[in-house]
Amino acid sequence: MLAGVSLAGWLIFSADPGEGDPLTLAIDEIVEEEMRSGPISGMSVAVSRGLRILHAKGYGYADLENELPANAQTIYPVGSITKQFTAAAVLKLVEDGEVRLDAPVTQYLPEYSAFASVTVEQLLTHTAGVADYTVMAAWWETLGLEMPPARLAAFFAHEPLDFEPGSRFSYSNSGYVLLGMVIEAVTGQPYGGHLNARIFVPGRFESTAYCDDRRLIPNRARGYQAVEGGYQHAQYVSMSQAYSAGGICSNVIDLLRWSRALSRGAVVAGRSYDAMSSSARLSDGSRIEYGYGLAVSYLDGHHRLTHIGGMLGFAGHVSHYDQDGVTVAVLTNTEGANAARIATEVARVVLGLEDQAFADIALPEDDLALYTGRYDLGLTTVDVVAVDGRLQTEVTVPGAEGRYVFQYQGDHTFVAADDSEVSVTFSLVDGRVVGMVVYRAGITVRGTRVE
Repeated sequence: MLAGVSLAGWLIFSADPGEGDPLTLAIDEIVEEEMRSGPISGMSVAVSRGLRILHAKGYGYADLENELPANAQTIYPVGSITKQFTAAAVLKLVEDGEVRLDAPVTQYLPEYSAFASVTVEQLLTHTAGVADYTVMAAWWETLGLEMPPARLAAFFAHEPLDFEPGSRFSYSNSGYVLLGMVIEAVTGQPYGGHLNARIFVPGRFESTAYCDDRRLIPNRARGYQAVEGGYQHAQYVSMSQAYSAGGICSNVIDLLRWSRALSRGAVVAGRSYDAMSSSARLSDGSRIEYGYGLAVSYLDGHHRLTHIGGMLGFAGHVSHYDQDGVTVAVLTNTEGANAARIATEVARVVLGLEDQAFADIALPEDDLALYTGRYDLGLTTVDVVAVDGRLQTEVTVPGAEGRYVFQYQGDHTFVAADDSEVSVTFSLVDGRVVGMVVYRAGITVRGTRVE
């Protein structure tokens, strides 16, 4: 039973509607089907509208070995959802006059001369072109090591920029590592300590903090990987390696609180939140579907601000439908769980949206062959193949991993058969495919075909 007022009225907990409540039944059905088909060890889901929490519940196990059930208070590493916390911390420093968005990052980190043409704002919007360390083979060999930020930055500090800063969007965890280092350089405090003191103020977000491996964190979930016949522990990753790009732990209740507090001007000023939640502009004047630490998109005409969070053993998603006052938070402790799809299905129920109907147009093998090949998406390279009359591709990036089977919609566009949040549109020149645009859960990534 949830009751009482929290966070100075930011959220009013409503009484548990009970197992027979239609909304509860609908969400339970969505989650339980996903847990069976995943499979997923444990999950926590929470939904709010305005000041009221409509649903907050755990499913499965937070700790399989000790048979500890997941609940709404279970704490998980949130992966890249961390980026909105990092962005907010940077914007607080901008408001205080200690950081300038248009300043080169070398103004605060002079030792990184390779990034002299990169601004703080470009790091926030993933338009800086800084090579992403999480796709580098050398980094994957060090996952279990505790690593200071400077050593983490050494993986990419001498890599050439992927493109001219400001000209493209390419998701980069490295950019957010640099932002964490900017925070440390300006404040003289460790990243986690600064956020714990300035952003996660005691009495506000009681279950959110920098996820230090050595801290005792009550209700912390263990991370798993599904294998044939059951589960195994996910590969250990030192949280120092996620740092300001993915090193925060939280629970679904705090993520609801955070989204409301952020949107109401209780974390950063209104003008800062407007910048966070608005589509950034490239140097050619075009817009991207990302602001500062938030992806900007629509679900059937409903404006939303989202972010995926994924790391080995965990997957999460938070989506805030700002015009509807609805927020959905999903956190899981199983690698590869499709938290974004679960959050979208839950949002459809809460917003009263009908399921989308998609075409499944049959294509001859010769036509499918037009699209097959290897594509460089910046973060990773994927192979698109034709199997049993359908295009397929497999992605291994944490938070987006999985095999996707696509249905043809016409006009060179395909939608994933089991996840309408994933779509691919191929671009052609003189009848030949030269690239693809991938849309996944509010983030658009462009890729080029590799000969």
